[in-house]
Amino acid sequence: MIEVKNLGKDFITPQGKLTALRNISFTVTKGEVFGIMGPSGAGKSTLVRCLNFLERPTSGTVRVAGQDLATLNPRELARARQQIGMIFQHFNLLKLKTVAQNIAFPLEIAQWPREDIKKRVAELLDIVGLTDKARAYPHQLSGGQKQRVGIARALACRPRLLLSDEATSALDTETTQSILELLQHINRDLGVTIVIISHELAVIQQISHRVAVLSEGKLVEIGPAADIFTRPHATATKRLITMNSPAQGTRPLRGGAQPALAKRGVI
Repeated sequence: MIEVKNLGKDFITPQGKLTALRNISFTVTKGEVFGIMGPSGAGKSTLVRCLNFLERPTSGTVRVAGQDLATLNPRELARARQQIGMIFQHFNLLKLKTVAQNIAFPLEIAQWPREDIKKRVAELLDIVGLTDKARAYPHQLSGGQKQRVGIARALACRPRLLLSDEATSALDTETTQSILELLQHINRDLGVTIVIISHELAVIQQISHRVAVLSEGKLVEIGPAADIFTRPHATATKRLITMNSPAQGTRPLRGGAQPALAKRGVI
């Protein structure tokens, strides 16, 4: 589904060049949930934004479903992005549009027929459990409900890939759990591949099949989630897990995701 090879990203600042990512390479298999974790400033958000070219890499390649995104012209890239949904930390909903209108917005941009939009919005409202909120406005929703709208909008064009950038960091523990369960349903029952980044290790621990660990813009470790959390090798990984030990509030690892993926033949 995703192949990243020798990816690098530099930013030019008034103080000079800032290297955010250095020589990153990994693959994400179709049907898996791939977690990216690391301390603040490690480059997680920059990396996930490079996967759909919201940030254009300085070097290296990103292939999604076999397409090298760097070779696409603006129209082709826009079409490719319809197959890459993205969930944002702060929801990014249109305040003057209803829930249904927010979900319909990417379909209108994609020029879907009106009746198809109406049908798809109804399907998505059912998937995220907000059928009764179709006519509500964002200010009338809780944080969890807003994120469900964001997820429905990200799924609107039936993407094969879903990118989640700190989607639960603004939510309380109970709401976070409900959103994770929704993402697991989307992965398991709709077959959508998910890349999720979070500074909350419990989130990565619970939902991911495999995990990549970033430190200072470099990929220092990658492997099955159970191995990363119980038998880490890189010093940066050990430090990160120690700092987020159960005494600090990390949830225990749930082992359901990895066997389920293996059973489906993904790994």
